[in-house]
Amino acid sequence: MNNFIEEQIQTVRNSYPSLALINSDSGCLLTVALHFTASVANKETITANFNVKISIPHSYPEELPKVFPSGYSLDQRFEHTNADGSFCLAVPLEERGRFEVEPSLLGFINNLVVPFLYGYSYFLKYGEHPFGEREHGNKGILDFYLETFASSDARTVLTSLYQFAIHGYRAHEKCPCGSGKKVLKCHKKELKLLLKNKELLMSDLAQFIPR
Repeated sequence: MNNFIEEQIQTVRNSYPSLALINSDSGCLLTVALHFTASVANKETITANFNVKISIPHSYPEELPKVFPSGYSLDQRFEHTNADGSFCLAVPLEERGRFEVEPSLLGFINNLVVPFLYGYSYFLKYGEHPFGEREHGNKGILDFYLETFASSDARTVLTSLYQFAIHGYRAHEKCPCGSGKKVLKCHKKELKLLLKNKELLMSDLAQFIPR
């Protein structure tokens, strides 16, 4: 484990003193009790405590950690888990974008894991999602791109994004949203953010566009 990760783990320990660390060949594993109080606009403030395991790969931060429940299983009605049992915190590009707001392990916990667990707690209490429902898997990925460009035209959004991913940002091309406007005068900011993580974008698009 390098000094960069050690320093970030210590910062997490300062906020969550229960943290324990296990080193492994694939990286390191943190076990930690996350005690938090959280809310979103017009929704109930919830205080909760969850034990989680956070698997940090050697390639962090290029590859983000995975988070698992520790000592319990999530309610089966709450479908936002991956095939390996880890939390589905967000679609990959959305997860990366939230991480880059505060690119540290503590930021990862506070901006991704805690909101996920708040949403889970709210779901257990009220049977609905506080952030609005988004499908899991490929449907959720597609919904993310449609929401990003405020569009319902999946074909236009996906094919346009593919061209931008292949050829790079071109200000005078039409916006992926389908408005007919040049992207320079439309969803410029949103597109540039997606293109910052071209490998993740191409991985997502490969689910919908045969190469």
